[in-house]
Amino acid sequence: MTDAELLKFCDFVRNQIGLDFPQKIWGSLRRNLARGAAVHGFGSVAEFARWVTESPGDEKRIDILVGLLTVGETFFFRDQRALEGIERVVVPNIVGTRPEHDKTLRIWSAGCATGEEPYSIAILLKRSPWSSSDRQIRILGTDINKESLEKAKKAFYKEWSFRGVPSWLRKDHFCKVPGGYALDPKIRSMVEFRRLNLVSFDYSSVLDDFGPVDLVLCRNTLMYFTSEVRKRIIEHVLFRLNTQGWLLVSPSEVPHVVHSNLRLVTLPGAIFFQIKSGLGEKNQLVPPLATMSNNRSGPVSQKKDWWNIDELRESQAPASKVSLLPPSVFVSHKQNETTGTAVDLERAHKAFDHSDYHTTINILKNVSSKTEPDPTLLGAVCYLLAKSYANLGWIEEAEAAIEKAINEDKLNVAYHYIYASILQAKELPEKAAERLEKVLFLDPDHIMANISLATLETKLNNKTEALRHIRNAMTLLEGLSPEYVAPDSDGATAAHLREILMSTLATAEEGIG
Repeated sequence: MTDAELLKFCDFVRNQIGLDFPQKIWGSLRRNLARGAAVHGFGSVAEFARWVTESPGDEKRIDILVGLLTVGETFFFRDQRALEGIERVVVPNIVGTRPEHDKTLRIWSAGCATGEEPYSIAILLKRSPWSSSDRQIRILGTDINKESLEKAKKAFYKEWSFRGVPSWLRKDHFCKVPGGYALDPKIRSMVEFRRLNLVSFDYSSVLDDFGPVDLVLCRNTLMYFTSEVRKRIIEHVLFRLNTQGWLLVSPSEVPHVVHSNLRLVTLPGAIFFQIKSGLGEKNQLVPPLATMSNNRSGPVSQKKDWWNIDELRESQAPASKVSLLPPSVFVSHKQNETTGTAVDLERAHKAFDHSDYHTTINILKNVSSKTEPDPTLLGAVCYLLAKSYANLGWIEEAEAAIEKAINEDKLNVAYHYIYASILQAKELPEKAAERLEKVLFLDPDHIMANISLATLETKLNNKTEALRHIRNAMTLLEGLSPEYVAPDSDGATAAHLREILMSTLATAEEGIG
């Protein structure tokens, strides 16, 4: 297939479904087209491309194209920190500011793929204090991929959709059936699915009867589109948001969301946008990020006119004391207090996996206070402490803990990598970049260090260095299967990391241009 033919094909794709394939990623596009040609029995890539483009209105061919060119890779409770933000802050804010007569909570998952995201929200809300007999919860999942939507409606999932999830998820909400797991019909009934091409810019037939949306999740979707298309999608999404509505995109897409009526709100490990009319201040385009203080209450503002997240949560609605899980499933730190550091560390890991960071910290502090831990385990104890503190937004404590861990094991790559993340949270990008360079000195093939450095160097306007790290990460990902989970990536797969790199690459090259 010649470059001229491929350019014509890219124009067709952009016009039909809004996907953008600049020349820098044509290599990946050619591979996808070759796979499509082989699957559908065509003798050449050019022949397959001509077949797709010769009938623009053929939905079947568009479906084939969408399935080939997009990554519908997802799993349950993906990005748990964002879900915690939804449960602990976003939903309480929505409920607390809602007129007494309006009992309906409306959530839209745009680009829902095979349904794991909207079903995760349904499970989250079903288990939370916000689920009550007098409140209606409506969750809508939309996607352009017809095949993905059919799978979502069936609500049948295989083992891969449950990677990294706590055991209670399958036990409480799924039934084991031949070949996989079937979702509880009660959860299934909470979500409806409809087909929507975001680039059509005609959302009326799909959303008019749904009503004003309180929260839109549009993650790992905007990265596919051109800058102009992204802006138009955001405009149409905001039109559907309630007057105090919220928007959540993936971290790599945050720089692409710039709108005069949106304000950035940061929580530990997650970034949200909220309509400014719900916050009062209308003159600021994009306010600075809220900073993480040493206050045990969590993230607070250092500016008087900035929204204090914890004050809002505590004053407007009774906050959920437990995230994602009822108290009964947490491991009590009062049990087995003298069974040794290794057992305590295992218990702490279980609490951490359940997002119960307070219990994790209490267990690990108790380890240190009882006896001197085994020197071989002290690094692991401090490392887990650092992650727990960081997830709660207690940045100074996190830094002190990871420094102790590194003191015990100066060559541990994971310790240096999380230290870089902590330095980023402290808004010290240069120091974070130096720490990531240490990671690459210890492990030149560390994928996440290259990706993080690419993002940091882009923000620091070091475009050449950013592109170098993007190329390095792309090379490292090239030979990996889409399902490969990279170390220190919080469960992100190679397929998802490639999406992040595409977005970062576009941002870096826009800066160069």
